[in-house]
Amino acid sequence: MGKLNISKFNKIFPWYNGLSSDLLFWVAIDTLFLTVVKKFNAAQIVSLTTLSMITCIILQVPLLKIIKKIGNTNSVKLGTLFLLISSILLTFGKNYISIVLGKIFYEMAFTFKNMANAILKNNLELQQKSEDYIKIQTKSNTIYAVVTMIISFVASILFNFNNYLPMILCILFCFICFILSFYIVDMSKYDKTAKKTEEKVKNKVKYNKIIIMLIISYGLFYPIVNSGQSNGKLFIQQELLLKFSVEKTSLIIGAILCVSRIVRVISNMAFNKIHSKYKEKVGFMLPILLMVSIFLMISGSMINNFIILKFIIMSLGYVIILFIRDPFKVYIQDLALRNVNNEEQQTLLTTMELSRKIIRTMISLNFTMILLNNPMKVVMVILFGLSIIEVLISIRLYKMILNIDKIEKKKRKIQKWQTKLV
Repeated sequence: MGKLNISKFNKIFPWYNGLSSDLLFWVAIDTLFLTVVKKFNAAQIVSLTTLSMITCIILQVPLLKIIKKIGNTNSVKLGTLFLLISSILLTFGKNYISIVLGKIFYEMAFTFKNMANAILKNNLELQQKSEDYIKIQTKSNTIYAVVTMIISFVASILFNFNNYLPMILCILFCFICFILSFYIVDMSKYDKTAKKTEEKVKNKVKYNKIIIMLIISYGLFYPIVNSGQSNGKLFIQQELLLKFSVEKTSLIIGAILCVSRIVRVISNMAFNKIHSKYKEKVGFMLPILLMVSIFLMISGSMINNFIILKFIIMSLGYVIILFIRDPFKVYIQDLALRNVNNEEQQTLLTTMELSRKIIRTMISLNFTMILLNNPMKVVMVILFGLSIIEVLISIRLYKMILNIDKIEKKKRKIQKWQTKLV
């Protein structure tokens, strides 16, 4: 398990992580497939996510115990296998229960697959290339963004040709990812210097305030992003239908989605350079952009006299969400893995995902109740309020990181001074 194997890992990892970031093809036609093929109604479709989320929250502790028992390498394999099982159940499931099971396997898959991020960090540390974490992860996200952009164009065509064809391709992609998962190996457990590295890392912070703030920040950011994406699209659609026909509305929505996917690709390609320039500042810059995006959608909806300006502003808000989506995850996971030792990585990554799932479930349930008696604008205003909270948390987190950096610099100066005296 030498340098050659790690070098091969670094080449394969972006492709594995990019192609296994979601159920490709499924995400492009999920609602269409469930309504047309499975004959599900809107309530059943919404309940799938809620039930699977709640189940995974309940199973989180046992899942973490399994991860600690089998290790990072086997966890990634198992997670990818769960993704494959999920795609098969969603495709060929004959009833509601089998589709629910498919969604549960889907959510569990990412709990296990998340350990790939820890593996990447550990392997890069062995190479003394920890700074390449963001570079490789942005490459993964770029691959994912490009592939999903292409799929979004062809999935509907394939669906019209044969309803099951996109899902068959989804299963095929999952199988390819399962094969690739055998190359995602945590080399640190084979390396003799790993224990020495582990001892050095033990001085890093454990579950103190910075880690707690990091978990909260991650847990709140992504439910806001997910809700901003889904509800934001519906919000723009509702406003468009007040002014245009269904045909024109569908064309405009399609154009907005197309631009947003292109912007997502650009953001992933550019993030490594952005992070190199602004460093830890991106930690609060991205949440500020999230707040701005929701504000633009709300303020744009209030314009009535200038229709073109109205939808340009609202569309810009939506596109910004796609611009910041992937970079924040890369940054926050890098920050998390930098501040815990190897033994704590599994617990921290799992806890971060648990935080996201709990907050997403709470937001989803509350928004469902709110929308029964209120317009979409109320939901967007609440999202804006939550985004302000996220900004305040991210600024606080940034200040805490700066303080730690200052302390570390002082320690290094003292050590140099002591060395000179000796």
